[in-house]
Amino acid sequence: MDRAAEEYLGTEWWRVSDEALLETLREMEDFSRQWHAEKLRVLAAAQSRGLAPAKGYPSVVELLRDTTRITRHEAKRRVAQSRSMEQLSCVDVGARDGVLGPDHIEVISELIESLPSTLPAETVNGAEQILVTAAAGLDSQTLRRRVGSELIARLDPDGTEPNDKEFYRPPNELDCHQRRDGRLRIRGEFDAEVGALLMSQLSPLAKPRPIEGKADLRGACERMGDAFAEFLQLGANAAVAPIEGGERPHLNVTISLADLAANVGAVSLGDGAQLSPGQLRRIACDARVIPMVLGGDSQPLDVGNSQRTAPIAIRRALAVRDRGCAFPTCTRPPGWTDAHHVRHWADGGPTEIDNMVLLCRMHHGIIHRSEWEVRIRDGIPEFIPPPFIDPEQRPRRRAGQAAQKTVHSP
Repeated sequence: MDRAAEEYLGTEWWRVSDEALLETLREMEDFSRQWHAEKLRVLAAAQSRGLAPAKGYPSVVELLRDTTRITRHEAKRRVAQSRSMEQLSCVDVGARDGVLGPDHIEVISELIESLPSTLPAETVNGAEQILVTAAAGLDSQTLRRRVGSELIARLDPDGTEPNDKEFYRPPNELDCHQRRDGRLRIRGEFDAEVGALLMSQLSPLAKPRPIEGKADLRGACERMGDAFAEFLQLGANAAVAPIEGGERPHLNVTISLADLAANVGAVSLGDGAQLSPGQLRRIACDARVIPMVLGGDSQPLDVGNSQRTAPIAIRRALAVRDRGCAFPTCTRPPGWTDAHHVRHWADGGPTEIDNMVLLCRMHHGIIHRSEWEVRIRDGIPEFIPPPFIDPEQRPRRRAGQAAQKTVHSP
């Protein structure tokens, strides 16, 4: 495949005929599928050798993610496909021959898995062969809809007998996605009891409120959104507000000395979101705002070896500097992290900001068990990857971290 691929490099495609272009596209797709199958076989070998725990990783998914710079979703997908190739012989052959692409592998695996466990092995093998043969002329979606649905209807006309687990749904779900401008999009589903409780709290706050005798022009969705915001504010002000990262809800606000003096410029929250000075002034009217001034001359945050755990002041400064787990590929927020000593406290490492870094539970374990190293350089955490990830061991930082020293202004 190497020699065949090299033939294409540097080709002046504008000189090639229409028929040759189309033939080349088909050949390249076959080569791509064959290479993908080989990658899955290499991944299977890595799993069988137990390379993930040997290298200090909790799973092969995380090891693959750091080694190849792919997303966690794609890493999970490849691990599942690798297992399918090991378990399904026809799929293995079809993938290595370039007949099956990644989507074909997934569809066939899902269809075979959905068949009743009571079917004879030869029937299941026959179904697998039918699907692989049909995939040679169909895309994965058409394969599922046309061939797969008919195959399932013939082999399992009554469907699988339902059980209690099929009727179970997680009772409460809430999905949160924060955009670059700081706005938060949420989508959730709650059981009847929680739903009734939430509506009982929001309904009084969401009623139309005439202003100076004029009708409330807000729509129902906007009124409900404002009610939810007011409800959260009431909860944050309550004495029973929950604790995260060692203290009750608050805002860490970062602004340069020059902008602070001129009352201009953007203001950064602890998680990296941006606020305008006007927004900050509105929040500051009734919220607890913790100032974090960059570029000042305040005393460094340092409690030496007097205590192992980071006090609240140090955690605040770490949250502003690291914006959550500082590992290069991680996006966990500050509240989900531990304060890790770069030089271990047991070895005399001080509890100070220049010797600490925020790490989520998983990456905290990776740093302790694997060959990854972490250091603080120019006030910013840097991670040195193992040679098996980067032979040159080039330092990595979390994306978006500015190379600037962070100090605290009380």
